[in-house]
Amino acid sequence: MKVIIKYRSMSTSAGRVRNGDIVDLPEDELKRISVTKPNAYEIIEEAKPAKKPEPKKAPKKTTAKKKRARNKDGTLKADDPSTPDVNEAWENG
Repeated sequence: MKVIIKYRSMSTSAGRVRNGDIVDLPEDELKRISVTKPNAYEIIEEAKPAKKPEPKKAPKKTTAKKKRARNKDGTLKADDPSTPDVNEAWENG
């Protein structure tokens, strides 16, 4: 069972745990802990029947990365301010 530790520090089968740690411990170990240290943990998840698998979602569409436009000599092109609706500094811009 998943529990949140409310005790300062203690050793468990999951190793050394401290206040605020969330761990998955067997029920028999939780019973033994509650005998010696009442209120040492709080159950945050009860044992539940297996859930039906959720239907797969379509993968997100990726947008093409922008690529800087270059002159014939390989230098970067600048944007022409006289054409505000087109950005010549980027390919397909």
